[in-house]
Parts: sequence; structure tokens; C-alpha cells
Amino acid sequence: MSERLPDEAASGALSSIFGVSVFLVLLMFAAHVTLNLWLISSVDSVAHDAATDVATSGAPDSELSAVEKAAITNAREALGGYGGRVEFAFEPDPSGRTIRLHVRSPELRLLPKIADDLAGLGGLDRHIVVAREEVEQ
Repeated sequence: MSERLPDEAASGALSSIFGVSVFLVLLMFAAHVTLNLWLISSVDSVAHDAATDVATSGAPDSELSAVEKAAITNAREALGGYGGRVEFAFEPDPSGRTIRLHVRSPELRLLPKIADDLAGLGGLDRHIVVAREEVEQ
């Protein structure tokens, strides 16, 4: 006589669903990290370019405000639709030898907040300091 094997009906479907679910979670996590690293890099680069443009403009203190506003406008245009979510603020330097730009940008969210906190990518909050160049007369 032959022994009966235990019922294994639907065991393949259950393990397949579990495997696909784990794959999708890992895929979303990888996409979240990749997009946020790209975003941080892009915003940081555009902000550094804006601070450098102001520092190398050679504008006197009386015209510095207009140059800063133009640099912020150019930075927002360079970031496209995301530029409206980024905060740019030039901060005064008492010595007048540097240009200081404070940049804040929120992160992109593809995952719930708890998983986002585990990834350690929480947007951008940086101070960029560039030495101001003097114009020879």
C-alpha cells in the first residue's frame, strides 16, 4: 500500500505571492534611495552654482541683492518643476568676504515615513559658503 502525502494544494501560489511581494518592496526601496540621492545631488549642484555666480559677479554691496535674486531665479529654472519646493536664502556675511547660501529641499517619498526614516534620506538642508571675488579696477 502507498502512503498518502500531505495536502500541498496552493503552496506554490503562496510562496510565489510572498516572493513577489518581497521583490516589490526591495524594488521600491531601491527606487526611493536612487531618486533621493539624485535629487540631493542635483539641488546641491544648482545651489553651489548659484552661490558661485553671486561670488564671482563682482557686484558691489549695493547691487548684491539684485544679483542674488537673479541667481535664485536661475536656480529655480534649472530645477524645473521641483524648484518651487526648494528654499533658497542668502545670508549676510559680516566680513563681506564670503557669500552664504542656505538651501532646504524636501525629500521625495515613495515609501511610508517609517521606511523613509530607515533609509536615512531626509531631504537637503545645507549652508554653502563661497569666497567672494573682488573686481580689479
